[in-house]
Amino acid sequence: MRIFSYRNKRNLRITLLIILGAALLIAAIVFCRFLYLGRYIKYENGKAKLDYDQKIVPTGTLSEKPDPADFPFETDLNVLPADGETPTLELQLNGYYITTTMLMKHLDEVKAALDDLQGCNAILIDVKSVFGNYYYSSELPGSVKADADIEAIDALIKELASTPKLALIARVPAFSEPNYAEKHQAQALAMSSGALWMDGRRCYWLNPYDKSVQGLLCSIALELKTLGFDEVLFDDFYLPNDDDIRWPYDDITRPEAVLDAADNIAANLEGSGLGVCFGTREPAVAEYADRIFVTTDQASQVDSVMSSVKDMMEAPERQVAFLTVSRDTRFDACSVLHPLLDLN
Repeated sequence: MRIFSYRNKRNLRITLLIILGAALLIAAIVFCRFLYLGRYIKYENGKAKLDYDQKIVPTGTLSEKPDPADFPFETDLNVLPADGETPTLELQLNGYYITTTMLMKHLDEVKAALDDLQGCNAILIDVKSVFGNYYYSSELPGSVKADADIEAIDALIKELASTPKLALIARVPAFSEPNYAEKHQAQALAMSSGALWMDGRRCYWLNPYDKSVQGLLCSIALELKTLGFDEVLFDDFYLPNDDDIRWPYDDITRPEAVLDAADNIAANLEGSGLGVCFGTREPAVAEYADRIFVTTDQASQVDSVMSSVKDMMEAPERQVAFLTVSRDTRFDACSVLHPLLDLN
């Protein structure tokens, strides 16, 4: 009998088709299971785990009217006595910025560098990371302190705040906030599956159109004012351009939502004596800012940025500030801050 007779070949073909069909069915089940479990995945400290206890927001249930009981911060924030205009806003900044890496790993070097500074009229400090951790002793409900020498950083902030003729600026990531987003998922950006959207750093982002999110940022700013900061920079003030993000509103576009956030934050902080700054290149956002900050090492962009906001700002040479490692003298046409330490 021939092993590969017609009948044997036919039977073998049928057997292989059955095996292939079973394999495809198993693969489909595994894939569907993966999609289902995806909504329960949480990322902590660079590791993924399943959390079946977290509250998942179903598609179509996000609302611009959050539950007031879900938000501990005051949203009507014109509560501080008016201190008049912030004197530092009249300065064309010439100084340095201190990153979270410098605070965490090189604090002694930071202190030494500050002791040697001359001809500097501004210092910017990262007081909060994109991961939602605070680099000072925040008393806001739910705040998570960074794994750094917070007591020493508090002392550094106090010393700088008491330094005459020095503009002290706090930098806060506007909407990248994994810690807060995990606890207030209805106020975060979500995907169609209901799972929270995350960026390339695995950070959850908050919804800029949510009034409670706007209130949170104002609350942070007011706390920083009490610590002696003259200005607060809400950096990365934009919405990520990603089709995976489900936008739950029909009556407002994403750019309009960002402008709404800028408008409300600036209005709520008016009269606080605190300069309100945004990290943006959008001229429309500049209309609501005391300053805008642009991070770039391309000096060729100076003229174009300043020209784009000249109708929105009275004095672009001081109201446009560049954060750059470049020493190109073209940046001197406006406010400019360089890194305090060279970590390259």
